[in-house]
Amino acid sequence: MRSSLKLVAAGLAFVLSYAFSFPIVIPGGTEPMLLHKLLGRFLILLVIPLFFYVVEHAGPTLKRQIAAIYAITLPANAMVFYWCYFALNTYGEIDTVLTVLILLLMYSALSTFWVVFFLICRFLSRRGRVAPWLVAVAWTVNESVRGLFPVDFFWSVLGHSQYNNPVTLQWASIGSVYLISFMIVWLSAYVYTLIKKEHPVREGVVLTIVLAVLCIYSAVQLHIFRNEKPEKEVKVAIMQPAINQFDINQREVNVFNIIGSLTSQLNTFDDDSELVVWHEAAMPFRIPVGFTDFQYIMDKYFPDAKNFRNHIVGMDMVNNEFQSEYYNAAGFIQDGEIKKIYRKIKLAPFGEYLPWSEFLRSIGFRTLIPEMVGDFGRGKEHTVYDFGGFKASILICYDGTSAESVAEFVRNGAELLVNISNDAWFGASSETFQHGSFYRFRAVESGRTIIRAANVGISEVVLPNGEVEDSTEFFKAATINRKVPLYTGKTIYRMFGNWFLYSLIAVLCYFLLKALKREK
Repeated sequence: MRSSLKLVAAGLAFVLSYAFSFPIVIPGGTEPMLLHKLLGRFLILLVIPLFFYVVEHAGPTLKRQIAAIYAITLPANAMVFYWCYFALNTYGEIDTVLTVLILLLMYSALSTFWVVFFLICRFLSRRGRVAPWLVAVAWTVNESVRGLFPVDFFWSVLGHSQYNNPVTLQWASIGSVYLISFMIVWLSAYVYTLIKKEHPVREGVVLTIVLAVLCIYSAVQLHIFRNEKPEKEVKVAIMQPAINQFDINQREVNVFNIIGSLTSQLNTFDDDSELVVWHEAAMPFRIPVGFTDFQYIMDKYFPDAKNFRNHIVGMDMVNNEFQSEYYNAAGFIQDGEIKKIYRKIKLAPFGEYLPWSEFLRSIGFRTLIPEMVGDFGRGKEHTVYDFGGFKASILICYDGTSAESVAEFVRNGAELLVNISNDAWFGASSETFQHGSFYRFRAVESGRTIIRAANVGISEVVLPNGEVEDSTEFFKAATINRKVPLYTGKTIYRMFGNWFLYSLIAVLCYFLLKALKREK
């Protein structure tokens, strides 16, 4: 009985440690819970030891061990990703029963990555104990696959727990969030071996040296940034109108209220603002592909608004030649003309495209965007536009989940990265805070300032060291009007991309092939 209670307690501790490692908001709340704020960055270190404890004590059979993995990871995933319910059911108007089934499928798919991780470690351990560093290799490679299969959902991975830790955050400039996840698992797996009274002394020395070198690197990076002068400054005007998703879904009825909200925000900005940033899909009507006369839109729909020379505006676009061809896009506007269009590259699964679309549509499934017949078209170009005094690129919502894609904008010459989002789809939930946390990593990786214009928040300025300034309140109308510093420094990650991840993949393949040969 006592051992069973210990197992249940360890499982519960795993669920809570994992869930509270990431921003978690009580539904209807407006800020993350206190436990996460105080301990989130440290709780993640308990996750791997608790995982192995539960699996090892679940029973001698593989079947019982896999069942235990699903038993602890399913509720953990549900706590972290509960906000998907709002997008599917509340705003997407999908039947409640079908929504629950979809979420169970999603949570089960995410749990399966834990099963695969365990099976890899189990296979490697057939000839003896697996070193903690190799456990970390297996985890990081396995975790990276989430960005590819079964859908592109690289969200709330272990490394993301360090978004508010300025020391570990700097490591992203070397090897993106993959390096941070690797170090979390290596350290926690090593501690677990000590708890089990195993003493891999040499590895402990190496781990200590690596941690010391990385911490010194972080200290040097932070010191350099504090003393670095920006190349230039740009005065930006960021809009956060806080328009409810119900009103957006019924925009044909609410168009004039939406226009009024946008107009009132435009009129608060200083006349010398150099760039006005509207949120994702800010235009309350679709823009035809090829249309360029933005001044016509301002004169007809925003006659009482101030005019500014430069804008970045989120807009849904439709190709009139092919009525089912839609794009989530944004325009670079200068002197009343849409000079260039950026089409979103990283589309949100189930919201903007359907994975396995032919099968899902055959059973009546559709994308969440109302009245959409087909998927959104996917952009291909990492667009940069030169406004004259500065070069900018746009990241639309889910674009910010991909480190390599964001780095490509900078390689193409972007000096300022502009994220536009509409997280109203997810209501007052954890999603907005989890989504916003990714941009600290993207800023550190790319060495660029990122400004965020989010419909319901959180809008903010993220500096290249991951520091956040001028964060707005969640679900409240707000604006930011200030000069932001632009930096042009280089980072290891920007220059060499996913070199660290590719190295880990090569190492894991080597050890798996070696283990296979031994089996034969």
